[in-house]
Amino acid sequence: MQLVAPAGSFSALRAAVNSGADAVYLGMPQFGARAKAENFDAETLKSAIDFAHLFGTKVFVTLNTLIKDSELSRALDLAHIACESGADAAIVQDLRFIKLLKRELPNFVLHASTQMGIHNKYGAQAVLDLGISRAVLSRETLPDDIPKIKSTGIDIEFFVQGALCVCFSGNCYFSSLASSYSGNRGKCMQLCRKPFFFGGEKGYFLSAKDLFLYDKLRLLESLGVDAIKIEGRMRSDEYVSQAVRTYKSHISSDKAREALKAVFNRGNYCSAYLDGDAPFRAVYSKSQANIGRLIGKIDGVKKKNIKVSGFSPDSGDGFKITRNGCEIGGAAVINGEIIADCDCKTGDELNRTFDGKLSRELSEIKRKIDISVDVRLSKCDIPRVVVSDGKANYTVFGEGIPQAALKREINADDVTRAFEKVGETPFRATVSAKVDEGLFLPVSSLNELRRKAYDAAIRGRLDGYEISKSTTAYRGIEYKEFLGRGIILMVDGFDVLDDEILSSIDYVAINPRDYGKIEVRKINKPVLLNMPVTMRGNDENILRRAVDLPIFDGIISNNLYTLKLTDKPILLGTGHNIIGKCDLTHIGSFESDAESNSWTYVYGYAPIMTLCHCPYGKCVDCNGDDVLTDESGRKFAMRKYTLAHCYWQLLNCVPHNLVSSVRDRKFYDCTGHDKKAIKRVLAGDLGSAYTRGNTNKGLK
Repeated sequence: MQLVAPAGSFSALRAAVNSGADAVYLGMPQFGARAKAENFDAETLKSAIDFAHLFGTKVFVTLNTLIKDSELSRALDLAHIACESGADAAIVQDLRFIKLLKRELPNFVLHASTQMGIHNKYGAQAVLDLGISRAVLSRETLPDDIPKIKSTGIDIEFFVQGALCVCFSGNCYFSSLASSYSGNRGKCMQLCRKPFFFGGEKGYFLSAKDLFLYDKLRLLESLGVDAIKIEGRMRSDEYVSQAVRTYKSHISSDKAREALKAVFNRGNYCSAYLDGDAPFRAVYSKSQANIGRLIGKIDGVKKKNIKVSGFSPDSGDGFKITRNGCEIGGAAVINGEIIADCDCKTGDELNRTFDGKLSRELSEIKRKIDISVDVRLSKCDIPRVVVSDGKANYTVFGEGIPQAALKREINADDVTRAFEKVGETPFRATVSAKVDEGLFLPVSSLNELRRKAYDAAIRGRLDGYEISKSTTAYRGIEYKEFLGRGIILMVDGFDVLDDEILSSIDYVAINPRDYGKIEVRKINKPVLLNMPVTMRGNDENILRRAVDLPIFDGIISNNLYTLKLTDKPILLGTGHNIIGKCDLTHIGSFESDAESNSWTYVYGYAPIMTLCHCPYGKCVDCNGDDVLTDESGRKFAMRKYTLAHCYWQLLNCVPHNLVSSVRDRKFYDCTGHDKKAIKRVLAGDLGSAYTRGNTNKGLK
């Protein structure tokens, strides 16, 4: 399997390549999902790609954010720069941008970002139709679904290490609606890492553990995964290097886990959703940050001077101190002693979060290309050098026939020593020299010949690097489009509807709590079924039966899989994250800062997160409703919906209110409302606490 490593900076890219990565992914100044990374401009991008390609390492450029109408031209310019600089592929998300890229750069290979939420074979078929050859699967993908995805013919890339978003991939609106800084535009404020109150306790109840799937590599390969991916464009060079080296190694799982904890460890890791009990182990509520590697229990404290038996620190080490797993402070090495910055005590845990010795070792790793160098100095011919890298030969010649020696003649050992000095080149040279007797060549000429030979080898390797061209044509996604105007009212079920409500609307959308128990009742309005963003494993059986119910005249799609699941009319829902003008009938994204040219989500408690894990950490007899409260006292309702698996949605603390901004094609989300509340909303009585989304602040 190909190993794909993060490169948030040039130094991180070097660390990845030097450590043996098969491919790296990196961002440009805009439109990458890690806007706060150092990233690459046009000049550094070309240099980075050349450096990687020298070693045969592929470079994938992230252009995987949502893109505003006003930004499409600039995004296309950056795609041209990436393509012309030799990038091997672009990682993308925005549906409108994908269509533009396939028209303007049809040969540019495209990969579907994990932000597209591809997690079943129907989503994979949809992106293949968009001309995309590889899908970076959603981290929530179940192992049983991976072979089915592979059967479509698409390449599969799968995250195996690093941060795990607690929300279903690509459908988090928390940061955007709270601050206007959108995670879907690479500017996440990481509000999920903040403390909340839940179940009478305070903790980090939305902070997911890091991934660790080293022990699942054989399983992933057997399921059809083509490439494994390490998350971490915001992390250190040491992390990148250690992660790549570990996943390229054949050490035991226990040793791999400890090796990776030495560079970053959030929550002692989880296995995404590859194990049956994974939904109960995804979150670590005691700490939201790197807790490092446990050194041991503190067995002595004197004036904040810490002792741990049998441990001697390195001068560059950094530490965190925890008590029962909860962080209470840090410590540093001063004059060879570990000095705490908090009131710790005997029995607390000392965790090393930065290993000074390891950092120095990793920084010294340099990958080299083995070459053989054949130098021929003849009294009858100009000097000739042939450099071979095992794949091709690169030949250069000197400027003139060597002079006859007047004093000391040059010999083969002199030439060998000169050409073994590879300097900053990527080579490790084995030199063979044949020199006729009685010749002299100035050292400057010999050095120039060496530089010329090694430059030619570098240029030859770069010129000989083959960049793949896309063979996946854009066919577009064919489906029957829902066409209509007026008002759509979305509710839990038919029981909250009466004649008064129905007379005020044009369409009903059903958003069931349990998709396997949908009430069937005939009403005098067209009815749409709101489809969930998730369809994993046996969810398909339940959703197929629901979709086929004759009561439903159409479908609201919130993930690409739906477009391949039914021939009923489809309205693209908010889950598709369309933030600008689009020729497909859709409901504008929750985070759009402009009025949609189609339907607008004018009212509702927007589901700012969809959770595939259990918030209780164990299966309990829950009623499917709960509340998460932040430190400022804002209450976020939690609502469960059921397929073959349980899912939860975290709802915004205040409702959207764009009713007065839109004349036609209004979408009211009255999920969870009773008849009285629905009538109040339709009458315009929305209360004083609401949000206008990003229409005033602007989407950043």
